[in-house]
Amino acid sequence: MTKLKRKKKILYLIIGFLLFVSILLNTYLILKYKVLPMKYLYVYILIVVIIPFLMILYTLLKKRKSKIKGIILAIEIIYIIVLFLVFFYLNSTFNFLDNFTKDLGYETKQYNVLVLKDNAYKDIKDIKDKKLGYTKGLDTSVDEALKELNKKIQLEEDELEGYGEGFKNLDDKNIDAFLITNSYYETLIENDENDSYEKYTILYKFFVKEKSKQVIKEVDVTSEPFNVYITGIDTYGAINEKTRSDVNIVMSVNPQTNKILLINIPRDYYVELSDSGVKDKLTHAGVHGIDVSVKTIENLLDTEINYYVKVNYNALIKLVDALGGVDVESEYDFTSGALYIHYNKGLNHVDGKSALEFVRTRKAFLQGDRVRGENQQRMIQAIFKKAISPSILIKYDNVLKSLEGNFLTNFSTNNIISLINMQLDKMPSWEFNTYSLNGGDDYIYTSSEQKMYVMIPNSESVKKGTELLKNNIDKSVK
Repeated sequence: MTKLKRKKKILYLIIGFLLFVSILLNTYLILKYKVLPMKYLYVYILIVVIIPFLMILYTLLKKRKSKIKGIILAIEIIYIIVLFLVFFYLNSTFNFLDNFTKDLGYETKQYNVLVLKDNAYKDIKDIKDKKLGYTKGLDTSVDEALKELNKKIQLEEDELEGYGEGFKNLDDKNIDAFLITNSYYETLIENDENDSYEKYTILYKFFVKEKSKQVIKEVDVTSEPFNVYITGIDTYGAINEKTRSDVNIVMSVNPQTNKILLINIPRDYYVELSDSGVKDKLTHAGVHGIDVSVKTIENLLDTEINYYVKVNYNALIKLVDALGGVDVESEYDFTSGALYIHYNKGLNHVDGKSALEFVRTRKAFLQGDRVRGENQQRMIQAIFKKAISPSILIKYDNVLKSLEGNFLTNFSTNNIISLINMQLDKMPSWEFNTYSLNGGDDYIYTSSEQKMYVMIPNSESVKKGTELLKNNIDKSVK
């Protein structure tokens, strides 16, 4: 064997080995996660397994002309590049699916230590051995928060009756600092028309980690109807933080009829919280944990929530940008209040920031939160349509990265893969229907001890929403 032939033989061996490895890696992932429907699996075996193996054998065993072997070698190299790219995307997907449930076991709650601005305190150490006021109320985590704070600094603790008494004692300098959850503090500031809270400052903030109660009622998502609670929290921070739920949508999916129903529940809906029986705004349920939000909605609509999806502000911004923007329908001409972005009646192409403004704006409308909820439903539809379009293939990796740390769900990896499998197998065309619960306007003292706007549920509206959900998940419908 000449030196040139020996080099060619080594080249054929290296290329053949790389092709074999790429086939092995992809086949392992596809079989492990069962990501391909059976009819596509046969095609995969033919194109990705049998044909490449025949090419490997041909180049290694057959003594043919170099020209033919050269062509086959070029095809093998193309196969290797494509298969390693496919492996990269598949591996990224499955790692993402395996990892996005890692934070399901716990939730966090932020606490703030407030002091008056006109004092000399600049650091948490400055209030050592001084008096800290706190209130329990409906906050079941305050004892744990005090323990965490005591690890940092020793303080004299003074339990007070409520937030009002806490701020009064802070004003009168009967206490040196006041402990309050960040969610309630932001609620107070949001509804503060007289700048009453401008005189306070956050001296120190910290997080308390709590075990979360799991809310999951498993079904075969490819054949049985199921309900998903979609919640959007009012923060750019940690996705597992207990905070106000600004978006509250029940998505009812019927894989038998290929119908998706979106029921919007206004954030200010005045409902009975499931953990305490106290009436409050629905958005405040999120402060007590996602399980409280889920059970509260189940009680309201007399239905069962199977799964949930939780997103924050960052998720929407990054997802829409990763998709290259989406086209969302607007029923009105309006301008957002924060960034002054204008939206035309009809179709609007939006990027991440303008998508967030679209779903957050409410003061531009006479019907306020009602229209905002409807816009949130329209945004979900716009994202869904873009996400199942062919253009997603070239943006796939960016879409996954956009959701890291900004997205949480108790859907299992198997469930999600099953849904993907069903979509690939049947390619169903989904029909969307939407409905928003309605009610009357009022101003009532809530758990934050502040008189604020609430929406009193309209019984007929709730009844209709309940009936629509029951009709959509009717298992007798084929």
